[in-house]
Amino acid sequence: MRSKTLQFAALAAGAVAAPSSNQVRGRELNRRPIERRQLSYSTTIAPSSYDSTTTLDLSTVNTVYTTVNVTITTCTESSVCSTSSSALSTSIVLATNATTSSSTASLNSTSSAIQTSSSSTSAATSSLVPTTLSTSTSVATSTVPSAESTSNAPSTTPVSSPAVYVNAATTSTLPLPPPAPTCSLLPTAPIANQEQAGDSTWGTLCQPYFPQWIGEYATVPWGANRTVNTSDATVFNDIPITNVTRYYNFTVSRGQISPDGVLRDVILVNGQYPGPVIEANWGDWIEVSVANNISNPYEGTALHWHGQLQKTTPWEDGVPGAGQCPIAPGHSYTYRYQAEVYGSSWYHAHFSAQFTAGVMGPMVVYGPSSLPYDIDVGPVMLSDWYHIPYFSIVADAVGTNYSLIPPTSDSVIINGRGQFNCSEPSYSNSTEWLASNLPSNISWTCVPDAPQAAFRFQSGKTHRLRLMNTGANGVQKFSVDSHNLTVIAVDYVPVVPYTTSVVTLGVGQRTDVLVTALDTPWASIWMRSSARGGEPCGGSDHPDAVAAIYYEDADVSSLPTSTSWVTLDDTTCLNDALALTVPAYAVKPSNASFTQDLRLDLAVNATGDFEFRINDQGWRVDTNVPLLAQVAEGNMTFAPQWNVYNFYDNTSIILNITNNMPLVHPFHMHGHNFYVLNVGDNSTAGSTYNETGIAKRGVSGPVFEQGATWDGSVVNPNNPLRRDGLLIPPYGFAAIQFELTNPGAWPFHCHVAWHLSGGQGMQIVYKPEQIPAIPAGQMDQTCVNWNWFTSNDGTVDQIDSGA
Repeated sequence: MRSKTLQFAALAAGAVAAPSSNQVRGRELNRRPIERRQLSYSTTIAPSSYDSTTTLDLSTVNTVYTTVNVTITTCTESSVCSTSSSALSTSIVLATNATTSSSTASLNSTSSAIQTSSSSTSAATSSLVPTTLSTSTSVATSTVPSAESTSNAPSTTPVSSPAVYVNAATTSTLPLPPPAPTCSLLPTAPIANQEQAGDSTWGTLCQPYFPQWIGEYATVPWGANRTVNTSDATVFNDIPITNVTRYYNFTVSRGQISPDGVLRDVILVNGQYPGPVIEANWGDWIEVSVANNISNPYEGTALHWHGQLQKTTPWEDGVPGAGQCPIAPGHSYTYRYQAEVYGSSWYHAHFSAQFTAGVMGPMVVYGPSSLPYDIDVGPVMLSDWYHIPYFSIVADAVGTNYSLIPPTSDSVIINGRGQFNCSEPSYSNSTEWLASNLPSNISWTCVPDAPQAAFRFQSGKTHRLRLMNTGANGVQKFSVDSHNLTVIAVDYVPVVPYTTSVVTLGVGQRTDVLVTALDTPWASIWMRSSARGGEPCGGSDHPDAVAAIYYEDADVSSLPTSTSWVTLDDTTCLNDALALTVPAYAVKPSNASFTQDLRLDLAVNATGDFEFRINDQGWRVDTNVPLLAQVAEGNMTFAPQWNVYNFYDNTSIILNITNNMPLVHPFHMHGHNFYVLNVGDNSTAGSTYNETGIAKRGVSGPVFEQGATWDGSVVNPNNPLRRDGLLIPPYGFAAIQFELTNPGAWPFHCHVAWHLSGGQGMQIVYKPEQIPAIPAGQMDQTCVNWNWFTSNDGTVDQIDSGA
């Protein structure tokens, strides 16, 4: 294992072959093995809980999926699924609702769950009847007092009860995985659903609508006095106390699926892509047990709950080298945190670029809305998609060949489904790598005309779509043919509603929109997502994806024929104008006590490899040393490669960021919603490319222009946009401000997976004496096993930043 004191060095010079004259769309047909030691399959894992001679063979361990979400809503016969209850597991008996005129059962995408639906009453107001569970399923729920309770500590004592309400998570006692989802509308040809997406129903007509809150409440569980205009997570006492915990169990393991028809190696949560949804009401506590079953080769893992502030639990943020060590292979860790902010987001792996292999899924926290709506369609996950293992892409991104930086994606998918032109192979056989010297064993396999994602609309109804860019690189531009989009929230922040025809999302960003369906019950139309714009905007080789929207009487056996009604600007990668995006709850920034200038650059290090740097320093974490614990103990000595910025006892910080690259950077801040004071680009910057399209090169790498600089002006100074991620345009600038009210160790980084792997990140610390007391033994829960794993076998294949 490499010394942890090394400055970020990525791959050694010469580790990646020079570009071949015979390439497959820029990828080398005959790549040399990456010169790192191969991960042994006979690793002896010795956690503190059992004998050090125990040999763990994960290839013989059954993957156990134990998350079961039981959900009850109502819908019409023509709605989401037509599966009868008799086709589902006999261990779950559905209690009918006498007030509902008709119902059908459908399988929840998160598990072997049952939902019923009806258009006669909305999910938010229907009288909900609990399901009855047989003895083959155990149930853990919590008492549910009023959200107006003044109790300071949540009560999470499990109770024995046969009643499980809307989407209350339960834990199966069965040692086997749940049955694959069954529904007459799951894709079967030209590729089966299991082959395309594993156990997922995302993007199929079997995926049910979502409720407006979880539970048998007569009114909103967060309290009628809490609205988008009168309350906000920036005011800690505004966060409801529900005394409810939502339980989930995840197993992370390897697999092979074909989301766009092309077979590739993946790492999945509970055997599906995208992973199961996490649902909670605002103020609930969420508890997720994560088992690392990644093998052949072994990898650590950690899950980050994107956008959740972790004000009382900074050790649960899910970042190795910050708040924890990685979860070691063969071990598990249980995260527990409060849903302090509400809206739409996602969880994802925060270990190297592992999330791009499939370790991700949506999060929905129900709370107040800027406008009413009839139907919650749920998450619409927009993603670029790559056909080769992420390790190979990282090797390119931090390698010596600038023509492979940034790596362009192969296609774009919506809710894990899309299509690829099989006549244009994106890679050749046996030239890609799962780890150093460990090639993938997949041969080029492509199924044409793979099933595309599909959704349901009801004519005349207003639908909520929870848009999220869950990709690796590309800026996504979303639209719905012949329908306007009313924006009601960005990231986890409700905004004053406004109407647009296109929503632009950088990686990690979310936008909630309302779409009112036309009075055309027989219609079918396309929704679209496009990652155009070439390298500056992270464009894809095949940038356009579509998903079908079927109205209630539409012929679902035929594809829509609608055409796009928008004209996309392929040359810009900016979010909507700041003047449009005004938070519903007004907050004026305090007087900034310090301004930190930050420069974003691409440079070549001493080994000849590329680094993405902030102020001339790349970020490389020590996965064995969580920074949070060190800072909480008062140790403020940091290795240079940790790239730590200590803001001491300041009260409010402005980050003045200049992007000296022709590439967009979607930056995300952990633990905070920041103010976006201003953002812009530099339209006068010279071209980075010569007339042949080859990057201009100097002695030490590509020649870039200087980015634009902030002039000090602020858009909407009394109530600037707040969010947790923003797009910094090519050669552009951004000025953001955040209040120092959440002491901890918080990463601030580009969310392009390959830029982060290349070192484009930093860690923010301040007021260490005010960090919440870390529970005794907290760090040992992950670090004991991880330290043993790394010290006894030395197989951590960290060729990148590690975060």
